[in-house]
Amino acid sequence: MIKSIEKVTMILNLFSIDRPKLLIKEIQEELNMPKSTVFRILDTLEQTNYIQRNEATHEYSLGYQVFRLGSIYQTNLDYRRIALPHMQALMDETKETVELNIIDGINRVCIEKIDSPLDVRNFVRVGERKPAYLGAAGKVMLAFLPENELAEILEEVSALNVINVEELLKELKEIQQTGYAITHGERILGTYSISAPILGINGQLVAGINLAGPIQRLTEERTALLKARCIQTAEKISRYMGYSQ
Repeated sequence: MIKSIEKVTMILNLFSIDRPKLLIKEIQEELNMPKSTVFRILDTLEQTNYIQRNEATHEYSLGYQVFRLGSIYQTNLDYRRIALPHMQALMDETKETVELNIIDGINRVCIEKIDSPLDVRNFVRVGERKPAYLGAAGKVMLAFLPENELAEILEEVSALNVINVEELLKELKEIQQTGYAITHGERILGTYSISAPILGINGQLVAGINLAGPIQRLTEERTALLKARCIQTAEKISRYMGYSQ
């Protein structure tokens, strides 16, 4: 890699959701670069609007050009194409059906799937719509929605009078804390479902990854393995979607 470009990317990569602003001293110390080099790069990035400087605090933050490029990247993302190799790897390891779901109102929709090769397996169709308030696949996405969007959905669900919305909200808060959802026979008797959220730039919900199969294959030891692999897969896809912790 060209050294100057490498230094530019190293500086830009220091910024994160938790660290949106940095002083030149912090950048210099963390990257162990000469102050003159850091200043020269920041000055160039500021002139091209990739970095902006607060004159009062002398802190640097990302400029609008970074946002513009990020918006272009998000617009052109093909969620299924990005997720598919990771879904395949998850299925190869677990031998269970893997789904990619999105939220659509009070429903969740399967937009991609890879079937288990085993004779006894969970069956789902691409394009299939199911209530988001039943099963791990929908609940994990509800749990990571913005509060205003979730409130609107729960209002619709409440009007249906099919479940206890207060209990659902309590469950969603637990899912948000643990980072995954697991249900046993909630939507289809004799099956289990394990799901994790796929997040994009700024941590917004993009989709959900779901692993499902017959309950008889879900031993205690296997539960721990499947949860870990499902979460890891969701995290890998999230990074491609632009999410960084």
